[in-house]
Amino acid sequence: MNILYVYAHPSASSFNHKLKAHAQDSLGKHAMLLNSDLYAMHFNAVASWEDFDLDASALSPQYFFAQQQAYKKHKLAKDITAEIEKLARADHIIFQFPLWWFSAPAILKGWLDRVLVKGFAYDTGKTFDDGLLKGKTASCIVTTQSTEAAYQVNGIHGATMDAFLHSIHHTLRFVGMTIQAPFVVYGAFNLDAAREAQIMKDMDAYLNNLLAPVKTR
Repeated sequence: MNILYVYAHPSASSFNHKLKAHAQDSLGKHAMLLNSDLYAMHFNAVASWEDFDLDASALSPQYFFAQQQAYKKHKLAKDITAEIEKLARADHIIFQFPLWWFSAPAILKGWLDRVLVKGFAYDTGKTFDDGLLKGKTASCIVTTQSTEAAYQVNGIHGATMDAFLHSIHHTLRFVGMTIQAPFVVYGAFNLDAAREAQIMKDMDAYLNNLLAPVKTR
């Protein structure tokens, strides 16, 4: 199994960084890892006509049609092409990020905007069950500052985590991916050693389930 690990957190001293390192160590024993550490890469999150190595006058004024034109002519920006190549090789994609303002960090949204290119990830009549990335699976590893009780319909945020992840999950379904349940670390703030150790054990169980088909081959 090839796993693309798309990571979006800026601090190398964060709990997210520890979580990512632990997950990648576990996954690397049984799968081929492809890594996209967006902040470390200084990934450009802003979709623009600079994404295309073509004269703007030759491009559609609609960004997604311009994407398709550039993709067909092999004229996408190098950073987009590199991510497309990794995504094309991946069987499963993990997106790890902290929930900021009840959504993913902007750099991850920018990755989705720029990498899920029309003609590569989807096309006219090629969405959802017929999406061009059909056959791939995806899951999210998410951390929050608030406790789990806050992410309930009757909690302070008024909705469950499924509601806050809906836009990401729906985007991935749109291009044909099958979504697996997320791994959520609630209250990931000033954790003591015992709580961190338990989270790592829980993460191992989650990843073992993810890798179960590989281990049984």
